[in-house]
Amino acid sequence: MLSDEEVAAYLAVGNELRAIEFKGPLNTESPEYIAKVARAALAMANQRDGGYVILGVIDDDPMSSANGLSQEHLAYWSNQDWVADKINRFADPPLDLNVATRRHPSGGSLAVIKVAEFSQVPSLCMRDSAAAILKSGQLYTRSIRKPESTSYHTQNEVRELLDLAIAKGLRRYIETGQAAGISFDSVNPVASPYQDQIDLAYNRVSVNQITTQPHFRHLIYPQRLDSSRIPYSRLTQVVNDATVRLRGWPFPFVQNPSRDEHFIHETTAYGHHLESWAMFTSGLFADIRRIGDWPSDGDTYTSDDDPRIAGNMPMWFALLHFTEALEFAVRLRQAMNQEEPMVVRFEGLNLSGQRLVVANNNRSGFFSNYIYEGSTWSSGEYLVDDDAALKGTRTMAVDASLDLIARFGWDSATPAMLQGIQEETFDR
Repeated sequence: MLSDEEVAAYLAVGNELRAIEFKGPLNTESPEYIAKVARAALAMANQRDGGYVILGVIDDDPMSSANGLSQEHLAYWSNQDWVADKINRFADPPLDLNVATRRHPSGGSLAVIKVAEFSQVPSLCMRDSAAAILKSGQLYTRSIRKPESTSYHTQNEVRELLDLAIAKGLRRYIETGQAAGISFDSVNPVASPYQDQIDLAYNRVSVNQITTQPHFRHLIYPQRLDSSRIPYSRLTQVVNDATVRLRGWPFPFVQNPSRDEHFIHETTAYGHHLESWAMFTSGLFADIRRIGDWPSDGDTYTSDDDPRIAGNMPMWFALLHFTEALEFAVRLRQAMNQEEPMVVRFEGLNLSGQRLVVANNNRSGFFSNYIYEGSTWSSGEYLVDDDAALKGTRTMAVDASLDLIARFGWDSATPAMLQGIQEETFDR
């Protein structure tokens, strides 16, 4: 679910996005308003990663002090059961929805509906609505051309939806086969010589504020180096097509990329998000993220007086970004329309003195200080091919995270524990 900080970041963009739709603060109890929210939710469910409908925001002036729902209307739209009933009476199969209240930067109250992507088959409208806003039997999607919910689809939009549905069906087939004892083993990755381009991506002046601090690199590239693999004119579209929005905040954040001779790049700084990415015509995607400043856990099991401590790192920080990076690699390979596997590897730099913290108000903190004593860390190479795309890449993120966490000295982490964090974050 989006945080207040992330909602503010989307409002500051000034317009809706493919995964973000605004609905105004007036007449929110009317059948027409409910139908428009349901249409947006249906369309969000029928795209990869779903999306968010933010209620109480004026479309053409999202930062205005006039934004916000009345307390009466907020009571309706923050009620999970009420919202699910109003929206799912139009949806077949029903949508997976979560509702939360958030604060507008000007102080008003907003309702945010998180819509998960469909689980097995796309969701259709099952009845007509007031004012003919919804039509029975229609398939609604979010347009690639502009951020709107529509029943008219381009060839690319239909292909995107079919690819997603087919991938889900094949993944269920793989899971069924594995449960029956059938093996779908893959091959080992082969290294690729992209270091010159990686250095070029990270030697930019705009990323100095990241590279001088504790940070992680997420490196994704085809096995074989081909410097002209992607036409330069397609770079932005390829990154947009591969963008992951499993947590709301996109991986990567794409708004207005800068252009260099052989790559495009963008740096974003907002709250905890200080990150930069670069996409090369070779197919190399290089992402860098500062760990940032995180408070100590609220309980008193550990001491902040240890002179080795230089900063705190949430124990889930790397896991969640690794998970998103690997899913991005799956989509990048698809967006590039290539059969060759992608290689993914992770690096941590300037980690000396970083201490693990739980950074979760629902869980108690660590009983001991787990502090990184080295300076750098590097994962193995993970191969993203057809097999990985079908079976899923989350276990790769767990594997890399366990290797990293062990080097802090915390040896009690288990795959099941980290998988639980993934499920809690991405599936609920």
